Amino acid sequence: MSLGVVVYFFVMGLGILEDKYLRDVPGTALLSDLGIVRGHQVAIDGARTLKHGTGKDSHVILVPQPSDDPKDPLNWPRWKKEACFWTLAFAASLDGALSPMVGPGYVLLSDQFGVSVDDVASSFGAILLGLACFMLFQNTLAVKFGHRIVYLGSVTLMFISCIWCAASPTMASIRASRVFQGFGMSALQSLVASTIEQIYFVHERGSRSVIWSFSIMAGITLGPLLYSYVIQNLSWQMGFWFVTIPLGLSVLSVFFLVPETTYDRGNVNESKDLKARSSADERPSPTEKQSVDKNTSDSDIDAQPAMRFTDRPSYITQLKIWNGTYSNVSVFKIFIRPFPFLLSPVTWFIFLVHGMQTVWLSLMPICSSTIFTVEYNFTASQIGLTNLGGIVGIIIAMCVSGPLTDWGTVWLAKRNKGVYEPEFRIFFISTMLFGVFGYAGWAVGTTHNMPWIGAVACIMIANFSMVVSGAAAVTYLLDTHGADALHVLALSNFSKNIVLYSFTFFANGMVLHRGVKVSLLILASCQAFCWLASFPMYIYGKRIRSFIFRHPSIFIVGADDESRPSRTV
Repeated sequence: MSLGVVVYFFVMGLGILEDKYLRDVPGTALLSDLGIVRGHQVAIDGARTLKHGTGKDSHVILVPQPSDDPKDPLNWPRWKKEACFWTLAFAASLDGALSPMVGPGYVLLSDQFGVSVDDVASSFGAILLGLACFMLFQNTLAVKFGHRIVYLGSVTLMFISCIWCAASPTMASIRASRVFQGFGMSALQSLVASTIEQIYFVHERGSRSVIWSFSIMAGITLGPLLYSYVIQNLSWQMGFWFVTIPLGLSVLSVFFLVPETTYDRGNVNESKDLKARSSADERPSPTEKQSVDKNTSDSDIDAQPAMRFTDRPSYITQLKIWNGTYSNVSVFKIFIRPFPFLLSPVTWFIFLVHGMQTVWLSLMPICSSTIFTVEYNFTASQIGLTNLGGIVGIIIAMCVSGPLTDWGTVWLAKRNKGVYEPEFRIFFISTMLFGVFGYAGWAVGTTHNMPWIGAVACIMIANFSMVVSGAAAVTYLLDTHGADALHVLALSNFSKNIVLYSFTFFANGMVLHRGVKVSLLILASCQAFCWLASFPMYIYGKRIRSFIFRHPSIFIVGADDESRPSRTV
């Protein structure tokens, strides 16, 4: 089979197996009013009545179709969306910095407290335990009470716990304060994905997911870099005192610039369904592949009937911290809602390509003090400077993949007769191979007296891999699970942080006893194994989406309760 045939097989969507039960599989949507047929660009008649983007995106069909309600976050003015998103991105960068920033000083702290490096790592790594445990609670609170109150509570708790940690006199107090820091961090590591789904259209989500991943990764890399100078020249406590300054600004920014993004589409979706059923006979045949999504909460693109809506709320009104409840489902039922998604292959796919890849990369700052002390006899500040490689990698990733992911999905949709398949996002997950090359190259280099710049280059490659493929994985999750994506991401992040916290007890010891080369080759092998999950998910992803949609009783706990009006104040 020639290379051209292989490319045609996958790019034209033929590699994605069609579903045998549903013509309109949730997640599949008409994204472009232009299609490429035999190399010629043609207009798609079925797209004329649908709402489109503006400017350079005028040919792009808005998915999901926004309502006419001015309170609908999809209808927010551009400045309001961007102010909300970038405020959360700034908070996410601080979130990313808190966990690994002490890494370069683990050897110094082990001498100061008279304990092993692994004991220091596990004490400061207790933040991962708190992060994992609260991960399942924060999505429950967000579904029940809205996103705004959770974000405010999150950044406030991070601010208070940093003061606590800076004032801690013992390792026990440090461990406790770090657990509460983890509680505060949880929302910014998973809930932001849900906010992206609520305020942006499908063709805009990829670049925002990249920026969100960039923000977290920037914190992970810059945090240890800056903290290394503080711990070497001042004290380990001063680093936490300094972090409270931007955290305080973040608390104020979230209060003033992040309004509630949860929107009850119940009545709107009901009208859409009636419209969809009345016009079912007028839809294009399935052979033309102009599928649309019946899951109206995520990507329904049928035209909406005229409805009466209230006026746009004032800015002062939107500053309320308490906005009532958004679901009639009990808190307990919402809490257990993520667990049925353990039966979804999408959950395990996200855990492998996003969660576990984050684990492998996060081990770098945890073990950096040991690796660079053993290999190059670096000081704490020199170890911190090695994170510059990560900064370069994530900047390149953001510049390249930010525009490319959204443009690429529209380009692929046009060559699939205007029809978008979420599995198109999986193409970008192939960048996980860069991570394999980074870890393996570093391992091989250690046996050939590779200079430190080579190790830094390998760190750069691994960070590039994480940002591009991680953002693609999260966007794929948003496009396939919509409002339920936060439950899947909560499960993935919970498992990821438990695994990573477990590694803190022995990772540095493994590097010392097995050697740097063997340890890095293990990481490269694990990364390659996780990447292989992309193949079955690309091929069978559409059928999996259909199965989940056809069996709501298995996956959606409390679905019957949500059929009743849910907004209460």
